[in-house]
Amino acid sequence: MTEPPTRLDPIVEGLRLFNERHFFEAHEVLEDVWHRERGEPRLFLQGLIQVCAGFHHFQSGNARGAAELLQRGSDKMRKYPEQYLGIDSAGLLARVDACRQRIERIRDGVEPNAPIDFPTVQLPEPT
Repeated sequence: MTEPPTRLDPIVEGLRLFNERHFFEAHEVLEDVWHRERGEPRLFLQGLIQVCAGFHHFQSGNARGAAELLQRGSDKMRKYPEQYLGIDSAGLLARVDACRQRIERIRDGVEPNAPIDFPTVQLPEPT
């Protein structure tokens, strides 16, 4: 089983940036980890990076690209346990899915384009 990150772990920094709505920066930090990762977490990290990129696209006014990236990222993350790397991935995915559905309604003109309530991630406890 993969251990939760330590306090100095860049995954924690990426999640902190995610929680602060700095999705592009979170994407960059997590992508650095992903590039170095060769083990089991690689696909999960790629999914999390795509979720970050999806929310960044929505912030930039690209609802179509946002919905696609959120779906692809969620699909990758679903292949892992509900608690992974110290992250409540099941809870996060439920909130990401709700956001994606709202973004799809905005994209399709069913709802007006308005700010959405982005999810947050409880930061993993340091080991």
